[in-house]
Amino acid sequence: MKFIGRIFDDWLTKSAAIIFILIIALVAFNQYSDLPEEYPLFGVLELALLVILFILGGIVFVRAVLRFSK
Repeated sequence: MKFIGRIFDDWLTKSAAIIFILIIALVAFNQYSDLPEEYPLFGVLELALLVILFILGGIVFVRAVLRFSK
């Protein structure tokens, strides 16, 4: 448990973990729910959110690498 506590000790790694969990939740929701097929606008918004989360995850990853490389 101490090892996990040391990994998630700053805001970059915490935000990366939250973004990763949100991406997994959105993909699972898209796979098992019929709502995006019944309401196309909802499906478009969901997929747009997925793209935004991927971009945010990349930004957080680059910032974390740059911070830890110092």
